[in-house]
Amino acid sequence: MKLGVGLLMVLILVSCGSSKNRDATTNESLNEWIANKSFEIESDFAMPMNTMAVSAVLNSNILGPGNNSGQISLIGNANYLRVKGDSIYAELPFFGERRMGGGYNSRDTGIHVKDLAKNYKVTTKRGMYVITFSAKDKQGNEAYDFIINLSPNLNVDFSVNSTQRTVIQFRGTVAELQAKEEDSE
Repeated sequence: MKLGVGLLMVLILVSCGSSKNRDATTNESLNEWIANKSFEIESDFAMPMNTMAVSAVLNSNILGPGNNSGQISLIGNANYLRVKGDSIYAELPFFGERRMGGGYNSRDTGIHVKDLAKNYKVTTKRGMYVITFSAKDKQGNEAYDFIINLSPNLNVDFSVNSTQRTVIQFRGTVAELQAKEEDSE
């Protein structure tokens, strides 16, 4: 029994000691997607800015069980953020407060972007790629700043800051932009 416990402790210590911090540049596929500016992010969760009004509405179970003002599941809901060359395409849901703008009878309440990226910059920080850029919505009325954190295991966290809405964050995964999706834009 003591031998089994001792062996288990040695294995745990060896496995912890031999793990390396993976750097973003260790994933060759991710490096290629970033260099070619050809990737797509699909979000699994949205995390709106937690204000009193948002908390009151979202904690009322209006979105169903398991969702709250801190995290909303997007699994099964179509959404994307695509980077294709110098162009940005996004169809993302929005949960939060709109500070100004928007019209009466508006049905497009999400984040809809089809624009050229402005100030596109790629850096590495804490083992992740950090991509920042700005873009406008499809009508050109609202400007967005994106900050994307890509880890080598293809997990993504990104935030969208708007000129007319509160900040919202998303969490999901990144993949290579497929040819059929490139042709559809």
